[in-house]
Amino acid sequence: MNKKLGAIAMLLSATGMGLVGTISRGTTAGLADADKSVIGSFLAFGRMTVGLLGFILILVLTKKTGLFRRTRLSPTVILGGVAIGLSLGCYISSTLMTSIANAVFLIYTGPLFCALLARIFRKEKISVLSGIFLSLVFVGMLLTIGIIDFKNGSLTFGLDLSTSSPEFPQKKLGDLLGLLSGVFYGLAMFFYGYRKDVDSVVRGVWNFFWAASATLAMSVILKPWHGVASFTVTNWMWALALFLVCGLFALGFLVVAGRNLPAVEYSTISYWECPVAILCGLIVWGEKLTPVGMVGGLLIVGGGLAPIILDAVTRKSRASEA
Repeated sequence: MNKKLGAIAMLLSATGMGLVGTISRGTTAGLADADKSVIGSFLAFGRMTVGLLGFILILVLTKKTGLFRRTRLSPTVILGGVAIGLSLGCYISSTLMTSIANAVFLIYTGPLFCALLARIFRKEKISVLSGIFLSLVFVGMLLTIGIIDFKNGSLTFGLDLSTSSPEFPQKKLGDLLGLLSGVFYGLAMFFYGYRKDVDSVVRGVWNFFWAASATLAMSVILKPWHGVASFTVTNWMWALALFLVCGLFALGFLVVAGRNLPAVEYSTISYWECPVAILCGLIVWGEKLTPVGMVGGLLIVGGGLAPIILDAVTRKSRASEA
């Protein structure tokens, strides 16, 4: 285990992930709003397909084709791939319809849904402290999508789907897609908790195969072909950058990080995606964070990071005592 290599790889991977919103907007420049609401499925399909090809190459280079054939496929492996594919399809559309900050904050509600599923189906215990952190993430989600807001000097409750702006005429739909991406992300994390006996490269191939299949099915249902047909050469160049940078590059380094970092450090560094995405929104697109949105985002990121940091501190103190 090379922790320095793992940390660098995770930073590069999280940076690539954080660029999804910006590169997706370059890819869809000039498209109608109606096309942007469904194009995420096609872009996610391209991203997952390139990731699949990359993992097949890794499988061949590491001479694990025999292991791949011998590994038993199970429903949880399939569902994990399907869930992550649907998550990224919703996430890309979300970045096109709402602020990048909102989209990235909402997908990181995934750990909340994962924890709830693990409690219900695997009977995993949630400590009081963990419950507090999950509550922070939940409240942050409500603030981010506007169910809890602060207007005219008082708190308001409820979701107004008619709310929009000249910049984001379908903002509420974008926020809901962002939340849906978080739900599917949580499902993927939940399913990843099963079949830990499967080799990481082998699982990666199956993961992206089923993710690509899910996003292809999503594309067939949503029919983003009008938007795809209107792509210019420039749009296709941006799309290729999305597939390579946010697909092969980011996902390839994710494998390197996973093999060289403990889970705690791996999870902590992955949150680098949030500031990368937010900075892109602020600098490249001139987006502004509302005070309520900032509080919501801080609660989501803080609630997600706190247990990871506390776990690392606890492990370190135990090791020093021993």
